[in-house]
Amino acid sequence: MKTYKIAIIGCGGFCGGQYLPDVPKIPNAKIVAFCDILPDRAKSYAEKAGGVEYYFSIDELLEKCDFDVLMNATSIPAHHEINMKALAAGKHLFTQKPAGLTVEEVTAQIELAAKMGLKANAAPVHAMRHSNRKARQLIADGVIGKPTTARVQVAHGGPEYFQYRENHPGWFYEPGSGALYDMGVHGLHYITDLLGSAREVGCMAATSIPERMIRTGTYDGEMMKTDKLPDNYIITLNFGDGVIGEVYTGFCQRATRMPTMEIYGTEGTISFVSDPGEARPHLEVYFDKPGSGIRGWTRPMDLQERETFFCDSFCLKDLLDAIDNDTQPVLSLERQRHLVDIMCTIPKCIETGRILPLHTSF
Repeated sequence: MKTYKIAIIGCGGFCGGQYLPDVPKIPNAKIVAFCDILPDRAKSYAEKAGGVEYYFSIDELLEKCDFDVLMNATSIPAHHEINMKALAAGKHLFTQKPAGLTVEEVTAQIELAAKMGLKANAAPVHAMRHSNRKARQLIADGVIGKPTTARVQVAHGGPEYFQYRENHPGWFYEPGSGALYDMGVHGLHYITDLLGSAREVGCMAATSIPERMIRTGTYDGEMMKTDKLPDNYIITLNFGDGVIGEVYTGFCQRATRMPTMEIYGTEGTISFVSDPGEARPHLEVYFDKPGSGIRGWTRPMDLQERETFFCDSFCLKDLLDAIDNDTQPVLSLERQRHLVDIMCTIPKCIETGRILPLHTSF
């Protein structure tokens, strides 16, 4: 098994909490460098990783470091430029979401990766979760009959509310970022993973909390304006063939007991249920089989025992498997482009009050 040399750019809190500890758990991955525009952070992460190399710009990293795969964990507006530079330099690529801010940007990445003979994929990771894979299997096997409706909620109280941050969280509320790109992409990923590409989208949105107090981290207690973008979304999707869906997302959910997702079919329901203290949802299935004498809730047997190890770094595992087997990653850029298509169309839906067509699929 080949060991791939990994360089990570963007040394923020997510990288420190997820990639730094978990990438080494992937057998054929080895971190060889960190890069960040803040020198102290790059150096600190390199020291924590055992004294690997560190750099202060993507150009310096590509010029001086010998590596195979770039993991792009920078802020949202920086993704496309960095991704294109990495691909042009012959590096396989994993990028945090979204890969780009427009369909055209993601298409450019897809075309460049193909031209260079490279593999590229993008977060979110949810399609690789055992619960998602099992739900896809149940739907394909007809366990709940024909799917008719899906409802998804992926939201929280805002990046300033519960996530410790050394840097100011105000950039999350600036154009080019926002709740839709930060949280909405997760909900859209969940629903399209199970129902496939959507054909039309509609949306109602609001700026519900135009001023917020930072509740954690370096700037704890500071008030900040958050009125430039909507922070509260209800998104509707038409998948065709009588299948519709709804995604609630945003930065206005302090707490919830709603399931992450439910899929309703003609013969039952699949529910992604979170127990108190459980970080990720498990599946419960409602059967309604006329003539069988069976009606009620159960949990699939192979989901009684949770996966022994799963983390956000499985995005990297997906990419490395695709390189080894010369296959398309599960978390493909084509899948990502469809999510970006939806997110770019949503502001037009809000402005016009109309349901609008989508122009991509995966």
